[in-house]
Amino acid sequence: MPSDYDQIRADNIREYGEGTRHLSFLGRLYTDRTHFIFELLQNAEDAGASRVLFQLFEDKLEVFHDGRPFDEKDVRGICGVGEGTKTEDLTQIGKFGIGFKSVYAYTSTPEIYSGHESFRIENYVRPYAVQPRDVGGSWTTLFAFSFNKEDVEPEIACREISGRLRKLSARTLLFLRKIRKIEYSLPDGVNGVYLRDEFIRGGAREVTVIGQNNGEKESESWLIFERPVEVPDPGKDCPPQVPVEIGFRLENNEKEHRDEVVRVKDSPLVVYFPTEKETRFGFLIQGPYKTTPARDNIPKDDDWNTTLVQETARLIADVLPQLKALGLLGVSLLEALPIRMDDFPPVSMFYLIVVAVREALAAKELLPTDDDSFVSARNAKLARGADLRKLLDQDQLTDLFQSEDTIKWLAGSISQDRTPELRTYLLNELDVEEVTPDSFARKITQSFLFKQIDEWLLKFYAYLSGKEALWRSPRWSGDSGGPLRSKPIIRLQDDSQVTPFRADGTTPNAFLPPPEDTDFPIVKRSIASDEQAGNFLKRLGLSEPDVFDDIVERILPKYSQGDVSLISETEHAADIQKVLRALTSDSEAGKKKVIRKAKQTPFLRAVDPVGNLAFKKPYDVYQESPDLRLYFSGSTDVWFLSEKALTSETATSVLNELGIAILPRRILFSDGLPSEVSEYSTRGETIENYELHGLDGFFASLESTQGFEDRTRAALVLWGYLKEHLELDSWFFKGRYRWFYYSSHSKSFDSQMLTRLQNTKWIPTRDGSLEKPRDITTDQLLDEFQGANELIDALGISQGAGQGISEEDQKREHADMLGVSLDDIEFLKNHPDEFARLKAEIISRNQKPVFPTRMVNNPERRQERLTEQLADASEKEYGKRERSVRITRGSVDPSLWLREQYTNDDGQMVCQICKKEMPFRKRDGEHYFEAVEAFSPDYFPVEHEAQYLALCPLCAAMYKELVKKDEEAMADLKEALLNMDSLEAPLRLGDLETTIQFVETHRCDVKTILEEIGGSDG
Repeated sequence: MPSDYDQIRADNIREYGEGTRHLSFLGRLYTDRTHFIFELLQNAEDAGASRVLFQLFEDKLEVFHDGRPFDEKDVRGICGVGEGTKTEDLTQIGKFGIGFKSVYAYTSTPEIYSGHESFRIENYVRPYAVQPRDVGGSWTTLFAFSFNKEDVEPEIACREISGRLRKLSARTLLFLRKIRKIEYSLPDGVNGVYLRDEFIRGGAREVTVIGQNNGEKESESWLIFERPVEVPDPGKDCPPQVPVEIGFRLENNEKEHRDEVVRVKDSPLVVYFPTEKETRFGFLIQGPYKTTPARDNIPKDDDWNTTLVQETARLIADVLPQLKALGLLGVSLLEALPIRMDDFPPVSMFYLIVVAVREALAAKELLPTDDDSFVSARNAKLARGADLRKLLDQDQLTDLFQSEDTIKWLAGSISQDRTPELRTYLLNELDVEEVTPDSFARKITQSFLFKQIDEWLLKFYAYLSGKEALWRSPRWSGDSGGPLRSKPIIRLQDDSQVTPFRADGTTPNAFLPPPEDTDFPIVKRSIASDEQAGNFLKRLGLSEPDVFDDIVERILPKYSQGDVSLISETEHAADIQKVLRALTSDSEAGKKKVIRKAKQTPFLRAVDPVGNLAFKKPYDVYQESPDLRLYFSGSTDVWFLSEKALTSETATSVLNELGIAILPRRILFSDGLPSEVSEYSTRGETIENYELHGLDGFFASLESTQGFEDRTRAALVLWGYLKEHLELDSWFFKGRYRWFYYSSHSKSFDSQMLTRLQNTKWIPTRDGSLEKPRDITTDQLLDEFQGANELIDALGISQGAGQGISEEDQKREHADMLGVSLDDIEFLKNHPDEFARLKAEIISRNQKPVFPTRMVNNPERRQERLTEQLADASEKEYGKRERSVRITRGSVDPSLWLREQYTNDDGQMVCQICKKEMPFRKRDGEHYFEAVEAFSPDYFPVEHEAQYLALCPLCAAMYKELVKKDEEAMADLKEALLNMDSLEAPLRLGDLETTIQFVETHRCDVKTILEEIGGSDG
C-alpha cells in the first residue's frame, strides 16, 4: 500500500510553511549542479542496490536501481529537508543528505516509482500521488526528472548532465560495497558501463573496477584496508560504527611478474565519492567526514573529522606491516607515502597521518633492503653508488659502524637519480645516513681492516682504483691528502695493517715486494701479485725498496736521537758515504726523497766553538771557514760541520742542497713591529721580523777586541757577509707586515737586524774609532769599505763632501727613493694636460661603487636545499671534437644569476676582484662582464651557478692565466674559501695581493659546495 501522500504533504506544509520561496536555495547548493548524480548513487548504495542505470533523454533523465523499494520513511526523507539547510551547515553522519535537492536545478517535479510508491514532489517538500508505472525487468526503483525548470532550458540540462555522466569513471565504484555495475546511455547514442569486483586478500579487499566509456576501456585494481570507528551518540538512523579506509593502487609489474603498489597523482579525500579536498597522498583515504553541503570544504577543526584522521593514522601504521606480508612493500609503495614534506606542514589537516608513517618507518622493519629483506630507518644506510653496496655486506657494515643491531643497505633502486624525493625524505626526516666513498674511508679503522680476508682487500683495492680522491697525495702545505693515506689500508707480509705513508704524507711505511727476500716491510706478496691490486699500489705511490729507501728507512733513522756516542766513527763515515753517493746520483726522485728526510734528521757530525761534538740537522750547521769562525767567535750556540767526507769539491753541491749555510743565517721572529708601522686591522695580522744569527756575539766580541787592525778585520768580515746577502736578496734587511682592513694589505719595514746594525758602533773609521753607520759619512770609511753603495745606503751612511754627486744624480736618487724613474717625471712635466686627464680618470676609477649585499635569512635551510641540488646536479663533461668541448652546463645560467647577485641598488654591476663597476654597458643597456669558473673540474666537478665569479674583462684574463693555470694558486684559494669568516677571501694574482669579495648568498653557496664535494677530494 502506498504512503499517505496527503498526510505527508500536510505535515510538511505545517513544518515548512505555506510558502516555498525560502526553500529555492536547495537547487543552488552546489557550484556543480549535476552533483545530484552522486547523491542518487549514494541513495542506491544505501538501499543495497547492485546495479544502477542512467538513461538521459533530450527532455528528461531516468535513473533505475535494483535496491530495496521505498517505504514511507524514505518518502518522508526525500520530501523533507534535514537539519541545517544553510549552505555552510555540515552534512550529518548516516542521515539522508540534502544533496538530492540539487536536482531541483533541472526539474520542478521529480517523480519516484518504487515498490508500492508512485509520487511526484512539488515545491521541494510536497508529495502527490501519480499513476503507477512498471519500472521493468529486475529494477525496483525509478527516478524520473523532467527538464521543466523555467530558468534552465532542456537543451542546457541535457548537455550538463551528459557531461557529468561522461566524466564518471571506474573509480566512482571504488569505495562502494553494494553497487557492482553502473550504466548510462545518452541521446547521441554514447553509452558507458562500469563494473566492480572484489575478493579478500589478506586483511584487505582487492577491488577491481573496469569500465567502457564509448569504446574506451579502463581498468584499475586497488587494495583497500579499513578500520572501524565508534560513532559517538549514534541516532536511530546511524550505525554504531563506520569505517575509515585506505586504498592503494595496484599495477602488475610484467617484468618481475608481480603486483606492486604505485603512487596516484590525484588523491582527493573521498567521502564515498571524491570531494574537492586534496590530500596530496599517493593513495586514497575514505571516511564519513563532515562536509559542507557542496562538499567543497572539510572543516579541519571539527571533532569528528579529527577523530577520523586519528583513526586513519592508526590504520596506516597497521597497514604497512600487512603490505610487507603481502609482498607489496617495495620502493614504489614508499613513493606513494607522504614523503614530500613541503606538501604537509604541521598545521595541515592530515599531518597526523604523516607522523604515523614516519614513526612506523623509523621503528619497524619496513624499508626494503639490498638483500631483499627489510630494515628500520634507525638501522638503515644509503650507499652512494652500487660499488659500495657490493663491497660491504651487512656484517661488514654493522662492524664498520660498531652497531649492536644489524645494519643493512637500503635497496639500490633508492637513489638521487631514480627516487630523489624518497632519498631526501630518508635523509632529512628519518635521519638515514648516506654513506659516501669519503665517509666510508674516514670510518675505516685498523680493527675493521684486520678482520677482513685477503680476497676482500683485493676487492677493496679494485674499488679504490676508481676513487683517487680517497688516497691522493697532498697538494699544498698543510694538505693531508686523501683520507686513506692516514688509514692502515696496507696489509704486510706478517698480516699486520699499516698506513701507506707516515705523518709527512710521502714517506712510505711499506714497499712492494722485490723478487728476492728482504727485511723491508713489504705488502703481502699474495696481494701485491694481483694485477689490479698491484696497479693500485703503484698509483698510490708504493715501489720496491732501493738504495734511497735504504738511506731513508735504515740509515737516517739511526740518528734520530742525535747522540754521537751511539754510532761509531767508522759506521758514521760509511753512512755519510752512502748519503753522498745517493745525492750525487742521476735519480732526481731518489735524491728528493733522501734530501726531504735528511733535512729533518740530525745526522751530520758537528762541533761547537768549545769543541763539543753532536749530530745536527743540516739547517743547524755551517760550513766551517776562517771568516765564519771569526764572526762567531763571540757565540756559543753555533755548530760547524765536521765531516771529512764532505770537504771535497764534489760535496759542495750536496751541502748546498742540504741547506748547510756559508753565510750567517737570518732568523725569523714575529714581534718587534715599529709602532709607526702598525695599522688598524679587523682580523689577524702577521709580522715577519728578522735578526742575524750570531750578531749579539759578534758585537760583544768586537767590543772586547783591542787592536784596531783586528777590529777592522772582524768588521770587514761582517761587511762582506751583509754585502753578499744584499746582492742575493735586495729585501734582505726588510721585514714584512700584513694586515686586513676591508681587504688584505702589506708593507715592508726595517727589520730589527737592520736597526741594530745602523745603531751599533761597529764600522771602523779613518780616525781609528768604531762608529754607528748612521753617524758617519762615506768620507770616513776605510778604503776596504768603499764601493758597496747598496749596503752603504741601507746602513744609512751619508755621502761625504768629498764624494758629492751632481744635481742630475741627486734627482735620479730622489726619484728612485720615490719609486719612479726620472724619465717618467720628465715625461709628465712635458705633458701636463694629458697628465691632468689621466689623473682625473684614475681618481674617478678609484671611487669604487657600493658593493651589493644579499643577505641569507636562513643559512641552514639554504644549505639543505643546496645539498639537495648538488646531489641532483650533473657532473661537468667534455666531449672530444676538434678540441675538448664542454657538453654540459645546459641547465646552468651563470650570467643571469651573477648579474642579479652583483648589481647594487644604484644599478651598478661590480667586479668581485677589483670591486669597480664593470667597464661598459652593451647595446641592450646591461653591463658587459665575464662569468668565470672559479675552479677546474678537479675541485668543482658539478654544474652550479655558484662556481662562477663575476669579473671585469681585465680581472677575468688575469684570473684565468694566474690562478686557473696554477694548481698551487687554485689549492690556496680553495683553502681560503673554506676558512673565510668574512665576505672577502685573500687572492694572489701573480705579484698582486688582493681579495675576492662575495655577497653573503654566494659565499654561503660556495662554502657549502666545497664542503659537500670536498673540493678535489671529489
